[in-house]
Amino acid sequence: MHLIRFVAGLVALATVAASAGAISYEGERELGQQFDLAVRQRAAMIDDPDVVAYVNGVGKRVTATLDDSYFDYQFAVIRDPRINAFAVPGGYVYVHSGLLASLHNDDELAAVLGHEIGHVHAHHIVRQQEKTQVLNYTALLGSLLSVVQPAVGSLATAASQAVALQYSREFEQEADYLGARYMQAAGYDPRAMLDFFKVLSDQQHASPGSAPPYLQTHPMSDERLDRLEAVLKTNQWAKHQRPPAGMTLQRAQAIVRALSEPPADVLTAYRRSRDANPDNPNAQYLYGIVALETGQLDEARTALNAAAQGKVDGVDRELGRLALRQRDLPEARRQLTAYLARKPDDPGAQVDLAKACEALGDLACAATAYQRALATAPWLEAAQHGYGQLTGRGGNAGDGFYHLATAARLDGDYTTALNQYARAVQQMPAGDARREEAQQWVAVLSAYLKVPTPGESQEVVRC
Repeated sequence: MHLIRFVAGLVALATVAASAGAISYEGERELGQQFDLAVRQRAAMIDDPDVVAYVNGVGKRVTATLDDSYFDYQFAVIRDPRINAFAVPGGYVYVHSGLLASLHNDDELAAVLGHEIGHVHAHHIVRQQEKTQVLNYTALLGSLLSVVQPAVGSLATAASQAVALQYSREFEQEADYLGARYMQAAGYDPRAMLDFFKVLSDQQHASPGSAPPYLQTHPMSDERLDRLEAVLKTNQWAKHQRPPAGMTLQRAQAIVRALSEPPADVLTAYRRSRDANPDNPNAQYLYGIVALETGQLDEARTALNAAAQGKVDGVDRELGRLALRQRDLPEARRQLTAYLARKPDDPGAQVDLAKACEALGDLACAATAYQRALATAPWLEAAQHGYGQLTGRGGNAGDGFYHLATAARLDGDYTTALNQYARAVQQMPAGDARREEAQQWVAVLSAYLKVPTPGESQEVVRC
């Protein structure tokens, strides 16, 4: 398939640069960082390593196709069962757990992320604000937050600001063109963008009052779908082979549903799927994951053992997690070690192994496992917190404070993070890159919290 070579919608990125010139890239990065700090305080985030790693994997594969990357793109998952995704200036992209649960394959996630990356890369929010003057730049942060998290303000205010931030028809079409280009270059099927948007459009027509929140800021129209058809040289009803959801996506969906929806409903749904496919070990595996996530440990053991008999890849990881929950530490270590021998880059399994080793008194094993987790997933709060406690108790106060501060920041506890970063600065030697990073976060968090920068003479406390 060949995309039309960016006729009207992508005339030239020179226009983008000219339009965005009034606000610097650094200003966009600052706005994005301030938004990310605020949303982590106000919204429940999902930090399950497999879920976040899945979204990051697709997102990074798409951003790798950008000709020029103005920003270091970051992807996060919000615990919310509604279908939504959004991006803010500076390269911060968020998806709701409800959107992940609704996907049919990886291509559809690439379509959503590609579209959002298109908005960021083309500076649409800033360009639209400058063009319409509906919002001033100072008010933009609060408006974004109200749209994403209506509890910040009244529902009426949030709705009106959603209208103010609603992307123009031209920007939506440009993001479609860009996103389709990016995802095709990354090896995904761009027709999935039309598939996904068509489903949202059908929902909007069938029940306008309960349409997904995604449509508040991303208006869907027949004209937009028609133009996307022209770009893709296909139509909404064309039959094509749509790949099924892979196990990585199915596992992420099982986890986000268990975390976001009523546990009894999720258990019932996956139990029915298992019972309808009694000879399918993958159905047992997914039910076992849901049972484990919702605390039904006996059910989890039965299902996971059945999956193990069916030789489902990765089930030893879940059996290791189950053993850890049941405090069978030697079994947890055995299962997790066997799994990590095959897949050492799994950060969640490394954290679970670290916990088992630490409880068994093998601190060297625990330290190595935490370090391996942080090497692949520095955004993982559990790894930062666990390693901070371990190193702090081992006498390395600087490392301890630094990692505990990072864990608190990722969790939205900025007062604790500020205090711990300040103490890390006191303890770390000059020239240490992490000390400089800690100093930067002291400045950022002090300004964000509107408090004085902690003094250098503060008393040091134990981790």
